[in-house]
Amino acid sequence: MAATTVWSREFTCFVTQVRIGSVALSSDYSDSQAGSHNEAGSAADQRAYLVLQSAGRWSDVFRLSPPAEAVIGRTSANQIVIRSDQASRRHARIFWSDEAWNLEDLGSRNGTFLNGQRIAEATGLRDTDLIDVAGYTIQFTRRIEGSSANGSANAGAASQVTDDQITMEMDPDAITDRRRHSHYLRGGISSASSGPGRNQTQREQSQREAADASARQLLQLAFTLARCDQASAAVDIAMDLLADVVQLNTVGAYVTPAKKSTSGDGIASVDQLSLVAARQSGQRSYRRPPDGLVKTVAAKDGQAVLARNVLGDRELATENSHGEIDVESVILSPVRDRDGVLRGLLHLTTAGGEQPMASDDLEFVVATSEILAECLSSLSTRKKLSHSLRRSRQKIRQLQEQLGDKVQIIGNSESVEKVIEQVSLVAPTNTTVLVRGESGVGKELVAAAIHHSSSRRDGPLVCMNCAALSSSLLESELFGHEKGAFTGATDRKQGKFEMADGGTLMLDEIGEMSEEIQAKFLRVLEGHAFERVGGQNPIKVDVRVIAATNRDLQAMVTEGEFRQDLFYRLHVVEIVVPPLRKRGKDVLHLAGHFLQGFNRDIGRKIEGFTEAAQKRLLTYSWPGNVRELKNVIERAVVLNTKQVIDDVDLSLSPAKRGGQIDPSANTSAGDVEVTLAEIERNHIETVLRHTGGNKSRASSILGIERSTLDRKLKRFAKDDA
Repeated sequence: MAATTVWSREFTCFVTQVRIGSVALSSDYSDSQAGSHNEAGSAADQRAYLVLQSAGRWSDVFRLSPPAEAVIGRTSANQIVIRSDQASRRHARIFWSDEAWNLEDLGSRNGTFLNGQRIAEATGLRDTDLIDVAGYTIQFTRRIEGSSANGSANAGAASQVTDDQITMEMDPDAITDRRRHSHYLRGGISSASSGPGRNQTQREQSQREAADASARQLLQLAFTLARCDQASAAVDIAMDLLADVVQLNTVGAYVTPAKKSTSGDGIASVDQLSLVAARQSGQRSYRRPPDGLVKTVAAKDGQAVLARNVLGDRELATENSHGEIDVESVILSPVRDRDGVLRGLLHLTTAGGEQPMASDDLEFVVATSEILAECLSSLSTRKKLSHSLRRSRQKIRQLQEQLGDKVQIIGNSESVEKVIEQVSLVAPTNTTVLVRGESGVGKELVAAAIHHSSSRRDGPLVCMNCAALSSSLLESELFGHEKGAFTGATDRKQGKFEMADGGTLMLDEIGEMSEEIQAKFLRVLEGHAFERVGGQNPIKVDVRVIAATNRDLQAMVTEGEFRQDLFYRLHVVEIVVPPLRKRGKDVLHLAGHFLQGFNRDIGRKIEGFTEAAQKRLLTYSWPGNVRELKNVIERAVVLNTKQVIDDVDLSLSPAKRGGQIDPSANTSAGDVEVTLAEIERNHIETVLRHTGGNKSRASSILGIERSTLDRKLKRFAKDDA
């Protein structure tokens, strides 16, 4: 990149962005003051430079040429301006005398230092000397290459360079005024002091007033963008403000698509940046900046840049239709949010012959970019959240539809309609409910229907089978345990009551709970706090309890197997779910419902049942109730290759009906020729398979005592031996 901006007719410092706190360094130079390079020695001997570096890169270069001198100080009339309260108005000067460049302190308050030593009189300068003024370090050097703000020089760079070669030796980024953040948004501005005072010049007060006006405009911009709901509207508002405040000819805004990503080095691809809006004044049309400049500014550590005297420089501006570079100054600012995500670019230009943009303009553009970046970031986040919310709502509707199938009580029989009515009446309350019925009738389904029809529907529904655990494990599952409470308790565990806080706890086979657990369970039902096993901290929860059983709890109370006070506490509302054999044609409704579900899940297209199959479904006694019917239909769907299910596709177990063998359970002559002992054994084994090996539930279905079932199983095992 050709750094033509270094030698403008009226050289203006390109380092006003290099700050300590809220102060800045800038410089001015006029070639008209320079005189001849040959008046007091050779050009090579007289030539020297003052160099400032920022972040290891060239930040400003001031050329010294006799007989002109360079005065350093706080006022704008100086050649090198230091905007710091530590600097005097005229702090120090550098001048040519006795065939050498000299440094002199002008009676400053805080002194002038050369290589760390305070000077009291004019002192000659040597190559790579370091000048310290008001906390700023400036290097004096005879040549550009190898100069460094920390005093190190490139010893290998011995060749001298001409004025025309100077710009080629510099980092192209360093020839522009660069700024990462705007002090408008960080408690500081570029004016000389914090407020009007006796020592302020009229110009400084004017600068302060202009800065205050800019701050008010930026505040208004922030409020306006906060109300925007479209990125395009936000960009238009920001561009309108820039066109009103900054004296420019063209301005363009680029936005990075949200789904596009940057390359591994953090540089956004040029083709990712889309021009979304442009403004122009006069006949000059807007033109895109060069790709090289875009890549530099859009890089991960890229800063906003101001380049002046750009005429003819194709690295900093794009030629017009006549092949000419007619741009005087350029500002290119990244629109980057606080997370470092590049949202776009703002590009401003002035035409040749027009007043170039200044550092204050860059300050304002950077502030506008930061505000716009946060607006675009918020809009992007809002869009993502809105999209996520729509997807979540859609997913919730799907889950509710799927859950509706699972909690739907299907049937038109009088007994089922009574159950549905009871559910609708009890659901809105917090009353404890006892659900009774044979195994497999759908007691858990009734509990789920109560929960999802209640005000606790958004809370958890926790289900637990009390018959599947021993007394000690049941206590741990219900109330939780602390770490080390017993052997194997390696971590703290929440119990089902804690998990169901704010929702519903459904306890199946409540009649299998031991008397010790019944007592603790009763205290929780009465509203008392409980402790985890091995714990001492009381825990209080808000849980609705629905208990279920296939046993006669009242008979168990009479026999002393169940606490009477707990029975009365549970028996506030009792819902009895009828067995499937007493629901008439509900069997066909349920079979059709299961058929549709398995068709969808397995991918079959079975249309229905034959008359023979329907007759068999109606005449079978269904000892396993709805659970058995569901298993039969699933098997028929999985193993069926026809479009309908026939009676031979139904795998029904031999069962008793009304004290007689169900003739519909056997369809072949071979099935008839079996002994009663074989039928009994087959049926017991079938019931045990349906109950998952649960002997208590199997004995209840079979209508025999648990001890009787155990004796029969022992006899079967002995016969097989």
